[in-house]
Amino acid sequence: MLGPALLATDNDLAITPTVDVDARVLNAALTSTTNEAALAAALERYRGDFLANLELPENPEFDEWVAAERERYRRLMVRGLTILSARRSAQHDYVPALELLDRALTLDPLQENIQREAMRIAYLSGDRAGAIRRYETLNRLLDDQLGVPPMAETRALYDAIITDTLPQRSTALALPARVEQLPTLPVAPRSTLDGIGELPFVGREAELDLLQELQGGPKLILIEGEPGIGKSCLAEQYIRISGALGLVGAARELEQTLPYHPLIEALRKLLAHADWPVYSRNLDLAPIWRAEITRLLPELLPNGPPPVTADETRLWEAVSQLLQSLARAQSLMLFLDDIQWADTATLGLLAYLARRSSSAPLTLVAAARPTAPRTGLATLMQTLTREGRLMRMPLARLGKDEIRTLANTISPSYPQPLAEWLERGAEGNPYITVELVRYARERRLLAANGTLLPEILSSSPIVPQTVESLIQSRLERLSSPARLMLDIAVACGREFAFEIIARASALSEATVLDGFDELRAARLIEPLPDGHWRFDHSLTMEVAYREVGEPRHRRLHRRVAEALEEVHANQLDQVAGVLAWHLAEAYEEQRAAIFALRAARRAGALAAWQEAITFYRMALVGRSERERLAILLELGETLLHIGDPTTIETYHSAIELAQSLGDHVALDAARLALGRALIQQARYAEVIPLVRQIREQGHPGSAVRAELLWGIALSVEGADLAGASQHLLIAEQLSDVQADPATHSNIVFELGSVRAQQGDLAAAIKYYREALADAERSPSAIHQRILAHNNLAYHLHLLSDPQAEEQAQIGLRLTQEAGILSLQPFLHSTLGEIALAQGDLDRADQEFSEGLALAERLSMPERVAGLTANLGLVAQQRGQTTLAVHRLSAAQAKAEALGLPHMATQIRIWLSPLLPPDEARTTLAIARAVAESSGRRYLLEQISRLEKGVIR
Repeated sequence: MLGPALLATDNDLAITPTVDVDARVLNAALTSTTNEAALAAALERYRGDFLANLELPENPEFDEWVAAERERYRRLMVRGLTILSARRSAQHDYVPALELLDRALTLDPLQENIQREAMRIAYLSGDRAGAIRRYETLNRLLDDQLGVPPMAETRALYDAIITDTLPQRSTALALPARVEQLPTLPVAPRSTLDGIGELPFVGREAELDLLQELQGGPKLILIEGEPGIGKSCLAEQYIRISGALGLVGAARELEQTLPYHPLIEALRKLLAHADWPVYSRNLDLAPIWRAEITRLLPELLPNGPPPVTADETRLWEAVSQLLQSLARAQSLMLFLDDIQWADTATLGLLAYLARRSSSAPLTLVAAARPTAPRTGLATLMQTLTREGRLMRMPLARLGKDEIRTLANTISPSYPQPLAEWLERGAEGNPYITVELVRYARERRLLAANGTLLPEILSSSPIVPQTVESLIQSRLERLSSPARLMLDIAVACGREFAFEIIARASALSEATVLDGFDELRAARLIEPLPDGHWRFDHSLTMEVAYREVGEPRHRRLHRRVAEALEEVHANQLDQVAGVLAWHLAEAYEEQRAAIFALRAARRAGALAAWQEAITFYRMALVGRSERERLAILLELGETLLHIGDPTTIETYHSAIELAQSLGDHVALDAARLALGRALIQQARYAEVIPLVRQIREQGHPGSAVRAELLWGIALSVEGADLAGASQHLLIAEQLSDVQADPATHSNIVFELGSVRAQQGDLAAAIKYYREALADAERSPSAIHQRILAHNNLAYHLHLLSDPQAEEQAQIGLRLTQEAGILSLQPFLHSTLGEIALAQGDLDRADQEFSEGLALAERLSMPERVAGLTANLGLVAQQRGQTTLAVHRLSAAQAKAEALGLPHMATQIRIWLSPLLPPDEARTTLAIARAVAESSGRRYLLEQISRLEKGVIR
């Protein structure tokens, strides 16, 4: 029907340029506003919102695009209406000018400069009472929406209308050329206070020397202390004098749910670094690590390959590889400030980096306030302290000598009275000391050249004694617009964008620029190299936050969210987490839920599971039952990644919803996922009735996976190997290897494991070869392929087959190519056992040690126990009996603590020949009891040989 009006390609559908489209006409007229008639005609074509009432609930991305376009056209209309009104007003044509402004205000009633102009024109048109009513309406609106009074300019205009003293000359609106492109904020002139932040560095010489001694070490250096004690200053001073490349990021109280935010901020500093083009060209990073870095910060390596499936350890290793590559070119310091507010993912990464030994000069430093117990940071500190990988550096307050040195530098003529005054007021806190110097200079008690009037200083009003009251005294002097912008900045966080503050404040351009100048002159905010701004200190933000008040703070969060949504309309995924948080703070949970789902998926793509879980739970609010079902399934899969105990409850909720909706596909998916979760949590008895339900009630396509789960549940820990084999064979018969080679590979792999437990190594090897062949047909089955190589290598080794080492080496190479670090400890263990059997003790020691170091770095306690035991066998072969007993005993204790009875039994068997006879008999008796209860024949055979004295 539309014929040539449409332009269609394989990927796009558009309206051809020759078609008369009202939105295009409006956009063109507002781009060039010199033709007044064309502008008026274009404005008349706006009859309502862009694509009004058109929604696609099944396609939220379309709805979000439409919402952003609607807002853009509203802004264009406001601009056009105000321009046309100004021209009518200049011609003293007040009635149409006022009508145009009223149309603009229906689109955005919080534009106070437009409201003010409407008051002025109403008065000039002879409607003085109407102008007064407009002010009263505006007053109520600002109080309801923003919790602020009208601006001083508006109140002054109102007073002039009340007293009938308003000038009759035109003061029409002056608007920027383009609403979408706010002007760049001019740099304020340097004030006489600019040098205060550059006071001499005193009192931290010992800590600075220690930082230099620890440079490039494998530990995490944690600078600790109260707010304002100088933690950040110390780290920044170290970067300056060391010549290191400093990457600096900070965690923030308001952004604890944003995964890796401090790290992303630190890495973004690279983009602004003058030498980044050189560093970038010389980066020695394999493609897999480049892909992972683009997951965190796409613009850092824009030509990198696309990332693969999310994996936490692979992402951590990519960051480690990037930092090491940079450090090889120039000594590097990664400094993360205020990590008491860091997200779980960032803390996990810090632990990983601290465990990563490297020859490159890479220094890890973090700063934190005193740590509360049972927090993520407290756990990190306990773990790294126990491992000997944390260097704690507590900062004390400045002593009298340091204060006197500082006073002598500031005022060489009067150091003693100044020192006494600073000691009395600051009590050794560096931040308060700086604030007191500022206080003295502002009140002319201390001249810029250091001249001091001691009698005036001593007789001056009592200086505030706390950080909070000092900051409050600075905030009290702000004008109303500047304070409003500061309050909005508090809602944004420690760092913020000028454009967001400008939009959220609903103030005129000139007022916003003046307000920013005022805030900068007061040194409450400071510019950043990337064009953003930040508070001068986290304490300033905290004091301002407490003064805002909860009701007003909620309204400001809503305004910030609306501004963010406008500015980032084309990249909402990148700010979805921030938007969700702002809307939740504004008590708009249903709107928050929309962005929370996007933020959850983005966090999941970063393998930041805890943060994803938080957002998924937020996303459940106000959803329909069908939407809740889909979100619960995604949430359950995320919980499954970290073995969270609430996984079971989540899948039960999904099952109930699927049953109530009659959605049999989702019901089968939820039941199968629940089965995997039950096996993960070793609740094997609960798996059997569940898979029976799937077989009896589920879709025929679910039968394969049900039988597979049944077989796995029976085979784990050797509970019923015969039954496990029966169900796995049924799954194999039902499966279609051509249609789903990955599932078939999984089935025959489990059959191989059952045969291995039964002692039939030849059959096990046959199944492992078949699993490998199937996995090679499916690109997504890379984990299964590596595991098949490893198990094939291990069991070939048990039969003394020379192909064993080749299979293990192939598996290890695949883990390196795919960046799957979590499987490398298994392959190092297998290669070590092969070397040990060949009598190559040095190579065995090397393989076991590499595997152990990686298992410790990845926090894999089961592999740590196994590889520690392997190293005990190496010590035994070398005749180091004491060391062997120590390692094997430690590994046995760890296995028992982890609830791994069969590993503990195998270690007992290895340990028994090294023990005195009575102790050896007791150890073997315990081992036999466990082996008999599970029917593990290979363990029983070893025990029998030892009991007969075959192995000594």
